[in-house]
Amino acid sequence: MGIPEKLTKRPPYRLLALDGGGIRGLITIEILGEIEQLLQKRLGRESDFVLADYFDYIAGTSTGAVIGTCLSLGMRVDEIRTFYLQSAELMFEKAALFKRLRHKFEDEPLANKLRTVFSERTGEKDPTLGSPGLRTLLMMVMRNATTDSPWLLSNNPRAKYNCPPDRPGCNLALPLWQVVRASTAAPTFFPPEQFEVGNNRFIFVDGGVTMYNNPAFHLFLMATVEPYNLCWKTRRPEDMLLVSIGTGTSP
Repeated sequence: MGIPEKLTKRPPYRLLALDGGGIRGLITIEILGEIEQLLQKRLGRESDFVLADYFDYIAGTSTGAVIGTCLSLGMRVDEIRTFYLQSAELMFEKAALFKRLRHKFEDEPLANKLRTVFSERTGEKDPTLGSPGLRTLLMMVMRNATTDSPWLLSNNPRAKYNCPPDRPGCNLALPLWQVVRASTAAPTFFPPEQFEVGNNRFIFVDGGVTMYNNPAFHLFLMATVEPYNLCWKTRRPEDMLLVSIGTGTSP
């Protein structure tokens, strides 16, 4: 099932929201791993079962955006765990001494890793937010530091700034790795991410500095209320499942 089928499917709708929290995203990964195993057994599926087969809409902030994108691309949780364990040192490579007045860590290693993984999963040289390689609806949170406003970017093709796909500044044309990197650009830790939307160039930082570090409620709104043009109906409690996973409350 791909995004066109997700858009037109009938209830139950299944939503997954993943909080920010840096390397503590490994806590999220362990919870997801258990969910994946339980669902695989309950549904009688084989070892190729992935959470993108079960969830219809995934949202994430910061580290949750990385994990959510990997899930949406059809990665097994074991693959995502390996990605984190192998990339942890890359993610936190210290910046040159003179740069540390602005940010502690370099952004290039993580950016390059994201580009490589996303390209391998989709078979595209530079997949975008609108990539057909994404198997679920996906939303990521970041803060536009230029306009001082939270931005919640989704690949919902019916959304106002995604439709029609050839409109100037269509969000679906944004490079996928860059959107994820923007959501993880924690101030003082990593440099901000800059990219053009239409004729405007904006500076973005980590979505964790907005009120949507836990994006669960806004994910529900984007799935149900009219302005987002998805309008999934929830007349009965069993029509929708919303799972929200955090990263702990203390270091």
